[in-house]
Amino acid sequence: MTGIARRLQRWVRRAIAPISAMVVVLLLVLLYLVSDSLRAVEQPEGLFLALLGISAVGLLFLAMVVLWHIVRLIRDYRRGTPGARLTARLVVTFVALSVVPVAIVFYFSLTFVQRGIDSWFDVQVEQAMTDALSLSQMSFDGRMRQALEETRRAADELRDGGSELIALELSQVRRTTGAEEMTILGQRNLIVASSSEDATSIVPARADETALAHARSGRDFIGLDPGGDGDLQIRVVVPMEAGLTSEGGKRVLQALFDVPDEANQLSKSVQDAFNDYRELVYLHTSLKQTFTLALTLALLLSLLTAVWLAFLAARKLLSPIRELAAGTQAVAEGDYSLRLPVDRRDDLGQLVQSFNTMTARVRRAHEVMRELQELADKERDYLDTVIQHLSSGVLTLSYDGRIISGNSAAQHILGVASDELFEGSLQAVCRAHASLLPLCEAFLDRLGAAGPPPGETVEAQVRIMNGSGRKVLLARLAALPPDGDADAGGYVMVLEDVTALIQAQRDAAWSEVARRLAHEIKNPLTPIGLSAERLRRRILPQLDEGHAPILDRATATIIAQVDAMKQMVNEFADYARSPQVSLERLDLQALAGQTVELYRGNTAVKVRFLPEVDGAVWVEGDANRLRQLLHNLIRNASQALDERGAVEGEPVVLLDLRVVGEAGHCLAELTVADNGPGFPAEMLDRLFEPYATTRPKGSGLGLAIVKKIVEEHAGAVHAWNAFEQPENDDTAAGRRLANHGARVTIRLPLESGRCEARDNRRREGIDVETGRQGGDHGETGIS
Repeated sequence: MTGIARRLQRWVRRAIAPISAMVVVLLLVLLYLVSDSLRAVEQPEGLFLALLGISAVGLLFLAMVVLWHIVRLIRDYRRGTPGARLTARLVVTFVALSVVPVAIVFYFSLTFVQRGIDSWFDVQVEQAMTDALSLSQMSFDGRMRQALEETRRAADELRDGGSELIALELSQVRRTTGAEEMTILGQRNLIVASSSEDATSIVPARADETALAHARSGRDFIGLDPGGDGDLQIRVVVPMEAGLTSEGGKRVLQALFDVPDEANQLSKSVQDAFNDYRELVYLHTSLKQTFTLALTLALLLSLLTAVWLAFLAARKLLSPIRELAAGTQAVAEGDYSLRLPVDRRDDLGQLVQSFNTMTARVRRAHEVMRELQELADKERDYLDTVIQHLSSGVLTLSYDGRIISGNSAAQHILGVASDELFEGSLQAVCRAHASLLPLCEAFLDRLGAAGPPPGETVEAQVRIMNGSGRKVLLARLAALPPDGDADAGGYVMVLEDVTALIQAQRDAAWSEVARRLAHEIKNPLTPIGLSAERLRRRILPQLDEGHAPILDRATATIIAQVDAMKQMVNEFADYARSPQVSLERLDLQALAGQTVELYRGNTAVKVRFLPEVDGAVWVEGDANRLRQLLHNLIRNASQALDERGAVEGEPVVLLDLRVVGEAGHCLAELTVADNGPGFPAEMLDRLFEPYATTRPKGSGLGLAIVKKIVEEHAGAVHAWNAFEQPENDDTAAGRRLANHGARVTIRLPLESGRCEARDNRRREGIDVETGRQGGDHGETGIS
């Protein structure tokens, strides 16, 4: 809609009320004129029709205004405009209250009018009017006969008179007869003589041609004529038998007699009434139709005005209510700044004022609440930030054990994705992850009614197994204070991964044991070995052939065991001391390839390298220590395969290298895999502890040293069996070995710390033992 159309629409809305009011006033005036025109039957018919036409146009305009209001009301009703329903009810009520009495008045008024008009034309009334007119005429007939006799006598007296004295005689005769005026007319109606009661009258009243014709033909004429003042008078014209005019023609005498005023008025009244009655009789049906039409106009005007005023009154009355409804809707939508205008001093005005007071108080309360909410949000954000950056896992539980929230550390410690962790209960998570059952067994019975009271803490140490290996968790459960609802309270669970702490304590203890053992054992080994060699050099040549072999075997055994003890002591010393690590930039892929190349043809177990990246993998590390790490892992795997054999196919040790992302960081992941029977289940918790071994001749320090070297390079090591966790065995080595054997995975941070565009893909491999290309397996050996 254009701006001009909007302005026009606003103007129409503002102007329609005063225009309608003027139309109503005009219709009232027209209705009065119509009713006034009904009083006089002689009113022109054109005027009455014009009044009716103008009234019809005004009523049509008023009907259109009412229809416009009805259309607006229906539109507002369908749109759900505030106050529309109440406006409709009020309009219907007002219309009903006005229509019923107006309809009753219209019905009885129309009935009374029609019956009244019918009563005007009763037979007795018509007979009475006729009798009254006859009586009046009889009264005039007697007076007219008397006037005729008087005029005849006067004519007899004047017919023999001479023309010289005729005027005097005429005046005397007039006074004698009591006539108002007498005139003698000659040939061609010339006035011969005239006498009048009125001295100021110069010209006598002239008789009409009909009366004169009667008199000249020898007949008398008598009749009633209106006088100059409107009263009736008796006109008598008689011939004069003698007394010819000078021209020889006959003379006629005209006499005018007054009718008494009382008789004149009575006769006139009777005649007028009779004439009016005859006209009413003629207009009987038209009168009824006219009165019916006038009453109908009054009815329509009353109804349309009542409906129009009902709309105006309803809108005026409900204007504060509509404003209150709109204000309430605005407050419901959060707008507390609305203030309604108070332009009334009645109860509705007080209601609007109360609404403004309420909104002002709500606005102030909302501002205070918003400030408190902002403060609470800041405190919550601060607390969330602190909790999210805690190394300890934090979970909030409902009263029935449903997990409400938690931090990323809890996800990492439990090894459960956030969408799975925060969309169920603790019991459901434990059912989905069997490794978490110890945690549930420790705390599920302590939730609900059996839970700790506020202020107390339940603590337990549990062992779990997830993708990162076996972990020792220190879990604490505390009850949250309820906030008024018995079921509104909950619990907070804090999970601390103490695996590294316990391992560090064990490592420290074993380091101290290893240091002391190395010190205590190394001192006597040298003299023992020297003494055995001296015995061998000094005594062996002096013995006979029967005793020499015995001494030879004994001294050789002593020397070999001393050397073995020295090697073990050196390993103890290596584990116990903290060597100076020389970190430098090196290519882990090249280092692993060079290390694998050393085992070409030197072992019965095939060793293969399966890098899944192209190009160098740069890390910060000590080449010697990392090379020792690789040797320990390859040697342990090879020795395990030599002793226990392969589960399927020929024994093989595979090294896999790829780049993975974790917590926004890129790591080099090196996996050593074999196809043997795997680690014993009872050894998985302490594989990296000193002296943890299943081989009779093993020292149990190989994997412990591996773990120590990894920690020196800020990495992580994890040992597991592929058949126990097949979902984690997604490397090229794992796919080749079909989820058989043991796995040791090492993760070291890349030099850049950022993930670069790399393709982790399998390439053509070379069997490092035979040197043949392993194209059938899609692997690459490094030479």
